[in-house]
Amino acid sequence: MVRGALEGLKRSNLVMNLLRCSKWSFLFALLSLLIGHTHAQTQGAGAQSAMIEWHYTIRPKDNVWALGETFLNSTQSWEDIIRHNKISDPKNLSAGTVLKIPVNWLKHQPEPAVAASVSGNTMVRRHLDSHFSHLSKNSELHVGDEITTYDGSVLIRFADSSILRLAPNSHLVFNRLTRYGKTGMADTRLRLQKGRLSTHVTPLNGGGSRYEINTPSAVAAVRGTGFRLLVDDNRSQLEVTEGSVLFSDNSRSLTVNMGQGTTLQSNSGRPPIIDLPKALAPKSVVSNTQQLPVTFSWIEQPDITTYYYQLFKNSDQGELLDTSFLPSPEVTLNHLTNGTYLIAMRAVDKQGFNGLDHQVSVVIGMIAKSATLLSPINDLLLDNDMPEFTWQYNSKNELSQLEIAKDFEFTENISTSEFAPDNTAIPSNELLPGEYYWRVKTLAGGSSVAYSDVRRLKIRGMLPPTQIISVSYIDNRAKIFWNSVSQADHYVLQLAEDLEFKKILYEDTVEKSNASIKLTKNKRYFARVKGVGSELFKSEFSTGKELIIK
Repeated sequence: MVRGALEGLKRSNLVMNLLRCSKWSFLFALLSLLIGHTHAQTQGAGAQSAMIEWHYTIRPKDNVWALGETFLNSTQSWEDIIRHNKISDPKNLSAGTVLKIPVNWLKHQPEPAVAASVSGNTMVRRHLDSHFSHLSKNSELHVGDEITTYDGSVLIRFADSSILRLAPNSHLVFNRLTRYGKTGMADTRLRLQKGRLSTHVTPLNGGGSRYEINTPSAVAAVRGTGFRLLVDDNRSQLEVTEGSVLFSDNSRSLTVNMGQGTTLQSNSGRPPIIDLPKALAPKSVVSNTQQLPVTFSWIEQPDITTYYYQLFKNSDQGELLDTSFLPSPEVTLNHLTNGTYLIAMRAVDKQGFNGLDHQVSVVIGMIAKSATLLSPINDLLLDNDMPEFTWQYNSKNELSQLEIAKDFEFTENISTSEFAPDNTAIPSNELLPGEYYWRVKTLAGGSSVAYSDVRRLKIRGMLPPTQIISVSYIDNRAKIFWNSVSQADHYVLQLAEDLEFKKILYEDTVEKSNASIKLTKNKRYFARVKGVGSELFKSEFSTGKELIIK
């Protein structure tokens, strides 16, 4: 402003008089010129703003009073519309008449953007906050907010349905998010501090619409287009994928069209506009598959040694699942769930300019196949309460889950493993003695399931120990008592002359938990007992108990 005033001062025919003035007179005159220059600038800006007009076409049943209520801010009225458009008969406006309304008369209010999709480590710092926090899907984004992506990315949707995808390791600031009432016009201004973005702008509606992205070294302004922008050190690189972009800095302004790119860098001359690499031609692609892995490939381009691949869920406006720079245009998809995906592949030239995408939409619909059970075999009786189960897959890229139940219909499941790519598993907890049924559930594509045959398994366990509690003697008989075991069907009592029971003198099967044995007086004996259950239980003899009648 001061420089402009001084320039005006040099051109003024009063300059010689000012030079002859005293110091204070000179300063007073200079101040007057500055104020006059500032006033002229303000009037010029106001006039320029007033010159930007929104055009509205009259529809049947429209009237100027309702239009004023709908579109004008609180300082304007329908009378201003009449005067501005020189309407002589406002009651009889015919359909098709075009009304011109200055943009600065229109209602306008902040309109937040929305984080439509978020992946990886993506952070947001809210306006006036001092710290960053994790950005979540569907979060609103307001003027003054900042987004930083680390290994993540975010898809941002604006009020006019324009979209922007911020790549990993980028920093974006929201400078202006304004919507002009019900006119459909929006004023969106952003600042890409560093990193990379791609955007598709809805065709701008009316002269007040604006979509502008600033970088530390350039400005990209558009009206309905698609482009990518990269900020690296003092360099801003533009790649236009649709329409045209006005790319400028303080001294240069270039119009870059679809399929072209350029770079603006501080302290450099007018940059050349180059042609971006052409879209790749497909070599081997599919539109649907029931099996993974599946490979997609494109024809390599001359002098291209780097290719860039992206994988989206559903469409290029869906969640970004994977990205990678590749030495050849080929990618293999694996471990995906059933659904629709979009694969985008493009060439990257030696200067780092990315070409136009070739996109392939593929529907993955994998069908699970039943696994073949290997071990244990059917009706096997095991002493191990944590046995290992094994099976064989009959399709690639499947997950499986071991299920163990008490009944053949699997209404009483007692153990269910997590889905995993393994073909072996053990129960999630120890199996008590009993009869069980087991099967394997296979999962393909996250939604298709299949079940194997069902096998029966028996687990044998140990009966609780039986111990001789007491012995009573009556004449030449010894009556032996032991603890009862609920799972025991009967008991086996043994008598021997030695503690190691190498020579068994007597053995009997007893239903009760006591028995009476005739002994020879003054002779030493040893007795032991064990419980016996069904085939699902095994047991051991108790320690020997010394017996003697004197």
